[in-house]
Amino acid sequence: MSKMAIKILTNGPVGKYIVPIRKLTGLGNTDIKTKIENNDFFAETDADDMVEMEGLKGLVESLIKLGANVKIFDSYEFSQGTFNYQEISYKEFNNNIGRLKEITEELQDYDDAVSDED
Repeated sequence: MSKMAIKILTNGPVGKYIVPIRKLTGLGNTDIKTKIENNDFFAETDADDMVEMEGLKGLVESLIKLGANVKIFDSYEFSQGTFNYQEISYKEFNNNIGRLKEITEELQDYDDAVSDED
């Protein structure tokens, strides 16, 4: 299982980032501020879930438009419930989403072909 997560690096006020983060994560204002100030991961998503990945992409784009310095991290499960996050570029992030879309479409085409044979 793979996960994606983000961090925001900031030296200024974090208030303008709260609304888009809260919409995706459901975290409260205090939790969001604490995570940003402590340089913690938030908005962790399943990297194999197209809907979650599209949501994370929308959040990243919104935060960048607001001037946030967003860091994106990819992780594979290292051992039971332990994830080893490594930073990836925005381009790699988009490439991952593109590959996931292709795989999803190929699986759907396969499923359609199999069901047509029945």
